[in-house]
Amino acid sequence: MAADKGIRLSALNPKFLHTNSTSHTWPFSAFAELIDNAYDPDVNAKHIWIDQTAIKNNICLTFADDGNGMTLDKLYKMLSFGFSDKHEVKGHHPIGLYGNGFKSGSMWLGKDAIVFTKNKSGMHVGMLSQSYLEKINAQHVLVPIISFNEQRQLVQTPDSEANLQAITTYSLLNSEPELLAELDAITGPKGTRIIIWNLRRDTSGETEFDFETDEYDIRIPAETDGMNENYRMQERVNQTAPDCDFSLRAYCKILYLKPRMQIILRGQKVQTQLVAKNLAYTEKDVYKPKCLPSLIIKITFGYNCRNKEHYGIMMYHKNRLIKAYKRVGCQLQANNMGVGVVGVVECNFLKPIHNKQDFDDTKVYRLTLAALGTKLNDYWIEMKAKKRSDPLSRPVEDIQKTPDQKWVQCDDCLKWRKLPDGVAVSKKDTWSCKFNTDPRFRDCSVPEEPEDDDITQCTYEKTQKGRNCSVTEEPGAPDDDDIPHSSNGKTSKRRNSKQLQQVTPNKRRPPSERYFCLNDFQLFQETGMSKSYIPPLSNENTPTKQKPIGSETSALLQGSGDDDDDVIIIEDKGTSSSSVAPENKNYELHVKREENGGYDCNGIAQREMGTPQEAHDQESSKHTTDQEKESLKKYCGELFVKVKGLEEKVSDLENKYEQACKEINRLKECKVLQNLKEEPGTETQKPAEKNSNVDDMSLQLNGSSTEHD
Repeated sequence: MAADKGIRLSALNPKFLHTNSTSHTWPFSAFAELIDNAYDPDVNAKHIWIDQTAIKNNICLTFADDGNGMTLDKLYKMLSFGFSDKHEVKGHHPIGLYGNGFKSGSMWLGKDAIVFTKNKSGMHVGMLSQSYLEKINAQHVLVPIISFNEQRQLVQTPDSEANLQAITTYSLLNSEPELLAELDAITGPKGTRIIIWNLRRDTSGETEFDFETDEYDIRIPAETDGMNENYRMQERVNQTAPDCDFSLRAYCKILYLKPRMQIILRGQKVQTQLVAKNLAYTEKDVYKPKCLPSLIIKITFGYNCRNKEHYGIMMYHKNRLIKAYKRVGCQLQANNMGVGVVGVVECNFLKPIHNKQDFDDTKVYRLTLAALGTKLNDYWIEMKAKKRSDPLSRPVEDIQKTPDQKWVQCDDCLKWRKLPDGVAVSKKDTWSCKFNTDPRFRDCSVPEEPEDDDITQCTYEKTQKGRNCSVTEEPGAPDDDDIPHSSNGKTSKRRNSKQLQQVTPNKRRPPSERYFCLNDFQLFQETGMSKSYIPPLSNENTPTKQKPIGSETSALLQGSGDDDDDVIIIEDKGTSSSSVAPENKNYELHVKREENGGYDCNGIAQREMGTPQEAHDQESSKHTTDQEKESLKKYCGELFVKVKGLEEKVSDLENKYEQACKEINRLKECKVLQNLKEEPGTETQKPAEKNSNVDDMSLQLNGSSTEHD
């Protein structure tokens, strides 16, 4: 192909249409590309209709919007590759970046697509078809395009007839009237309509989409491995799949951070929602990327009100969802930490990849995930700390919750209005600003309520900051084995070598060796031992009189300073000058850090550590209320009573076990004697007196057997 000054142009083989479509690894990402095109400011559609229909016995997908439509030149660029001249309009940021979305999305959904568009410039039709290119053995991508004038007549150009013939021959619409009928289906004076056919099919010949399960939805078929489970994305193999993984309706609900366009899926409006305002117990935090020190990223944290198993970070870019339920921080651990917590953040400083389902894996992105994990941990710890005051209460994630705020979108102006508590709106009914109970926002001409864009710091106090999640987790808290260690076996936190005698290696110990038991705590409570004293591990050889720990250990506990270590483990072996334990006896002291610089041994007794003067000053610490202490003492007392009860039950079972063993041995002896009696010739060899004894024991054996039966 010749070009300027004889330099050849790069050619594009038709096979690239399929190759390009493989960038989508998830069906709904292809749908999202076509929805984005209607949302972008150059089209600025208020509504988009997505439906499934049949044309001449061919199952088709249709997309129609009431946007600005396209001119002939713009339609040509849409059917070509790499043309993207979208720009921001009145604060409305475009989502399209690469000029590739329509081609990759439509060619993933089906092999062929035809586009109808109209506006003041006229009515235009264009076709992008793999089937057409295959049948004519094309070596380059050809896109037939025709135009009609206001009189509904074909605009004559040197190649108009050839383009018309290609469209009517290789599409589902084989005449001009059929083409005009589809243009008439665009009800307004401007808009666009797309028809996709030859839909993608699996190896069995079925379409990749489920149109039967829900007549108002398009779903990804359930797994066919016999489990009949809902489809889930590859990254959620061991997680509960949220509805947005397999339901297009559920995905469209959260597709935009602040929806500005209504989506009508198979004849029914999608109830879009403000994700950040649809959470319970919401709090806000901020993140300042080091690469952009002047930028403040606002993060909203809260609990999912619908399903606690759907949790993680919702990451948006220019109002468009990129990553849904991305787990970070403590949510990545194999426990129940972070369950139910959802974070919402708009990361406009990151760059999405071409299919808009992930971000470029750069250093900035990795640092952002790490920061989000830290922020989420802080929120989780604070929420759990609030519940610790009542040990018998249910976890936050298990409580039935409702969103902190209720918002509804006007069907006329598409503005979002906040509703007062107690006002319910039916999902099937339309809602308009004139129905608003707040007179200030009862007119569509009134702007929306202002957003809290002036937030520059966290909206809640982080009283537990610096503590590890495992310290505050009550049920199923991880062992000291879960603390990160370096290759030399020491904890990764920096410690003062003069204070630390020995850091225990990362090895598992029996539960009895990890923490002192309830008896020690009871002694601590009854004797009123000073807070600067810590009882050693319970040991049968340990003297009943508890003595203070050694000077070096005291220095370690007092010298914590600003160190944020979550767990301090001390192991002293051999003779100790402080006489904490008898000579040649080992002891270990495991201390978990509690709020405000204190420590919690086995999550039961909390003590403040510091210099002698600090210990005296902290007797009336304002950070620990009397109510919390009384609640903790009462809870520990209840645990002690339960343990004693369990010990009595164990002792009773042991006695019963010993009696059962004796009975079994006695029955065995009787069985042996009975066998001797039944042997031939036994009577002649034994005296009659002994035979009588055998008979008696046999009768006893039979009686015992009858009782057990």
